[in-house]
Amino acid sequence: MPNLLERHWPKPALLLTLALFAALLFAPALAQGFATPFIILTLGMGILLLALRHWRAYRAGKLIRRELARNLFVETASLLLVFVLARLVGGHVAGFVQEQEQGGWLLALLSAIVVGAAAGLAVRKTLGRWVKGQE
Repeated sequence: MPNLLERHWPKPALLLTLALFAALLFAPALAQGFATPFIILTLGMGILLLALRHWRAYRAGKLIRRELARNLFVETASLLLVFVLARLVGGHVAGFVQEQEQGGWLLALLSAIVVGAAAGLAVRKTLGRWVKGQE
């Protein structure tokens, strides 16, 4: 089951993301109710799949217990930090863009996505080097 989940998780996540964007276009009130469970599900699956990857490396003898614990802590903290940074910084950028009234809410949403992705890359580059046993 975990292999099946790892292999096919991006497909439903992409479909749910597209459904969320479609809901934003056609029913914004519905999208707000749909976004919170989607974010919680995505965050939970991310943590589960990260833990599974490190557990396999531990079982294969590539990691000792201390490295496993450190990797799980660093990866989970990184993932949570990405979500927090994306929400805070992306929200501020989106608010600023929307105040300028140059592109409305769609431009604000796109700018928040770009800033959130940049926050994710920054966290991965800085904290990712502390993770041991990566292929």
